[in-house]
Amino acid sequence: MAIELLKNAGMDLPSNMAILSARKLVHGGILYELSNLESAAWLSIPGNRSNFLEQFGAEVIIKDHMYHLIIENIPVSFNPTSPVATSEIERKGGLQPKSVIKARYIKPVARRNPNQRTTHIALSLNSKTSANQILQHGITIEGKKVYGCKLLPKPTRCLKCHTFDRGHIAAECQQEHDTCGMCGEKHCTVECKIDNAAAYHCVNCKSNGHAAWSRECLTFKVKWETHKNRNDEAQYIYFPTEDLLTWEMSRHTQADIDINHHQQQTYPAKQ
Repeated sequence: MAIELLKNAGMDLPSNMAILSARKLVHGGILYELSNLESAAWLSIPGNRSNFLEQFGAEVIIKDHMYHLIIENIPVSFNPTSPVATSEIERKGGLQPKSVIKARYIKPVARRNPNQRTTHIALSLNSKTSANQILQHGITIEGKKVYGCKLLPKPTRCLKCHTFDRGHIAAECQQEHDTCGMCGEKHCTVECKIDNAAAYHCVNCKSNGHAAWSRECLTFKVKWETHKNRNDEAQYIYFPTEDLLTWEMSRHTQADIDINHHQQQTYPAKQ
């Protein structure tokens, strides 16, 4: 409909521009598939994008595709929310301005060890070229040369029942009661009194010694392998482009990297 309205308004559109398919996403957005690369490039031009969005309504936006990386062992002095800091990454890495869309810590600051000197960040870039450049050559952050890998989506774990069943989230969970992610009993995780990891009980693999979100859980590892095998991006070291070098197959999986310290789960510290 939007394309037809633009044509009727006399806009100069790419030849054969069309929307081939539309898929509703979990968080309410819609993923559109365009007929060709020329159409996608046309939509990336701010003026064209504005005209296109006017056909939908005031509250509709287009989210650019991002390419996510984990950058490991950077100095804790790095401030991921600072535009100056991200601009410095681009400058020292030989990237185009505005290549870095956002950066964030993987592990919340409140959960750091008092003596911790390095941490990991998630870096989101606006192009495959920029992401591949970092994957291949590394990047300098806070005076330190650091390296990373693709940040791949993990199997969805419900924060109410803490299982991976059907890939549902807490808002869709059909279980009546909460299950603790640490001890497996019928209460919210934040209410758990256990502060000894050895006393944890995983509701997924039914084993003691780790919580439901542990990457050492055998159930998680099986789910992760299945999830990874269904994800084409996980099969390659880089984000594939027309450059044949970017089609190099991965020699390891992200599961081989110890990412227990990447946990994003936060709970109040025990008093």
